[in-house]
Amino acid sequence: MKKLFISLLGLFSFVAFADEVADISAQDLLASKTQDWLIIDVRTKKEYDQGHVPGAVNIAHDQLASNIDKLLTQKDKPVVVYCRSGYRAGKAADVLLEYDFKQVKHLEGDMLGWEKAGLEIEK
Repeated sequence: MKKLFISLLGLFSFVAFADEVADISAQDLLASKTQDWLIIDVRTKKEYDQGHVPGAVNIAHDQLASNIDKLLTQKDKPVVVYCRSGYRAGKAADVLLEYDFKQVKHLEGDMLGWEKAGLEIEK
């Protein structure tokens, strides 16, 4: 039942921003020059500290708008957002789009997918 709920929640959040934000797979992200990307983990600091995508910065989804000035100099970079399962990433993507970030992508599978694939986690 819990897996079904998480799947539905992820689907709902993806639908909320699917028209404007494309997914990027973990493999495609890793194959690119990640230093050219702004990777934003929008989970809580506690979640981030437990492990995150290497090179990701942490700005909780509910604090993104109030910290947007820290990101505006990187507005022209491709941006990847992720959370645990997708809901908060959708909200964060909406904020970035409001501030005219043009290259916003969502990490397919979010942190759950990253971990399931056995990819490197930074602490």
